[in-house]
Amino acid sequence: MNKLTIFLFLLFSSAAEAQQLPWIPFNWEGGTLAGRRFDKVAITVPVALDNLPHKFKMQLDLGATTTVVYANPLAPYLPKYPALTAKLDTTRTFYIQSQKNPKLVGVKLKLGAVDFGLRDLGYFRNFGDKLTAKTLTDKTEVHVGTIAPDLFQNRVLIIDYPHQRLCVVDQVPAAYAKASFQPFKLKDGRIKIPLRINGQPEDLLFDTGSSLFALLTTRQRATAAATEAVQDSIKTSSWGEYYYVYGRRPKQAIYFGTKQLSDALMFSDNIQKFNKLYQEENVWGITGNAYFLHNTVIIDYKNHVFGVQ
Repeated sequence: MNKLTIFLFLLFSSAAEAQQLPWIPFNWEGGTLAGRRFDKVAITVPVALDNLPHKFKMQLDLGATTTVVYANPLAPYLPKYPALTAKLDTTRTFYIQSQKNPKLVGVKLKLGAVDFGLRDLGYFRNFGDKLTAKTLTDKTEVHVGTIAPDLFQNRVLIIDYPHQRLCVVDQVPAAYAKASFQPFKLKDGRIKIPLRINGQPEDLLFDTGSSLFALLTTRQRATAAATEAVQDSIKTSSWGEYYYVYGRRPKQAIYFGTKQLSDALMFSDNIQKFNKLYQEENVWGITGNAYFLHNTVIIDYKNHVFGVQ
C-alpha cells in the first residue's frame, strides 16, 4: 500500500467515524434586537422529557451551571401529566439569579434521539413564556429550558457548527485527534479557554449562550485592547434584562494557540453588567460561538482540553 493510498484510507476512515457518532441536531434561533435582525442568536436542541408526546426544545448554554426547565411554559403540561408533577421536590434546591428554586427529580431526558437517562433538572420558577392549555395540541416545539454543562462533565462534547449537530462521547474520536488543542480551566462545570489578546494570554469564559459576540469584556479592558471608535452598538438581553453593548475593533489579531481567529469586534457595556462575573471567575471576559462558526469544537471535560478543527 503506497503513501497516497494510506492517506486516503485514513482520511475516509476518519470521515466515516465522524458520520457514525451519536449526533444530535441543533437549530439556530434568530431574533430581532432593537429593529435589527440576527439569524444566530441562540442554539436550541430538540429534547424529550419523560417521553411526553410533545415537541420541546432547550437552549444550549455552556455559560450556565445547572440544566433547568422553565416553570411558565411547562405549566400547561403539569395537570395532564401528574407523574411529572410528582417529581417536583422542594427539598432539593439550587440557586439561579440569586433565588432558591426546587428541582424535578428523576426526569427521563433525551437530546434528539440520544438518551441521557434519569436526570435531576432545576425548576426555574416564574421564568419563560406563559402559555395556554392550547399548547397541548400545538405541534410546534416549545422552548422549555436551558441545557447546561452539568450534562457533559467527565465526557467529551463535540459541537460541529457547519453541520449544526453535537454529540457526547467518552473519549475524543480519532477523526478529531488532530484538532488544535489547548488546556482549559474548569470551575462549577464552566470552562475558561486561553486566547492571546493584545499580545497577552488571557482566560475567557466559553459561553454558547453568548452567540452574538466573539468577545465581551469590561469597558476598561476594551479601551486598552481596542480602538477608541465605536463600530457597532447592539441592544441585547440577559435573563430578561435589556442593555446596550458597544463594539470596537481590536488593536491586534486574536489567537487561540497558534491559530489566528477571524476578524471580529470586541464588545463591552457601560453598566458593568458582567463585571462581578468576570471577577468571580477570574476571566478577562466572555467568548462564544461567533469565533468558531466554521469549525468543529471539541470540549474534553475529562482531560480539560479544548480543541478547534
